[in-house]
Amino acid sequence: MRVTRETRERTRQGLLDAARELFGEVGFAAATTRGIARRAGVGTGTLFNYFPGKEALGMALIVEGVAAAEAEFDRTRREDETLEEALFAFVATQLRHLRPCRGWLRGVLDAGASPVRSGELDGGFRARQLERIERWLVAAGLDGDATLSLHLWWTLYLGVLDFWTRDDTDHQEATLALLDRSMGLFVRGLREDTGARSKP
Repeated sequence: MRVTRETRERTRQGLLDAARELFGEVGFAAATTRGIARRAGVGTGTLFNYFPGKEALGMALIVEGVAAAEAEFDRTRREDETLEEALFAFVATQLRHLRPCRGWLRGVLDAGASPVRSGELDGGFRARQLERIERWLVAAGLDGDATLSLHLWWTLYLGVLDFWTRDDTDHQEATLALLDRSMGLFVRGLREDTGARSKP
């Protein structure tokens, strides 16, 4: 029997919904592919036809949240904001959209988005993030050592996300303070590096 595109998409979305629920109930570490498949009403083998494991399911949910955040950010971005302001707003918007994932986000990022991982599990998440940041750095004239700058950004970004998952201050004010300081230090560091390299 041939599976239609609509059926495939419905099954995929059912798996994502089941994973989101189970991760929220028992946490990422305790959730199993068998439990996710059972909740979605499919066999475990079917789950593996769509996702190589629970890490890929978790990353797909994060990518979904980040895509919604990026769309909101692009609609509401001010033309006159500085690079520091844009970076702060970009990450803050993502945190807002990732709030339903906050309790299990760290487990997924450790498994699929670590700075030392190759990125095969992240569904293009890292590549899309870094392409956007690189465009902004080029536009600001801060793209000197792009590889180092982007690696620094990714490590800083993951650090902010990790800190946010453990921040128990009201409305995660400590994360927002860390984010503000980090974005300022990141951009100032790139400016100082660019200035030092341009001197004879």
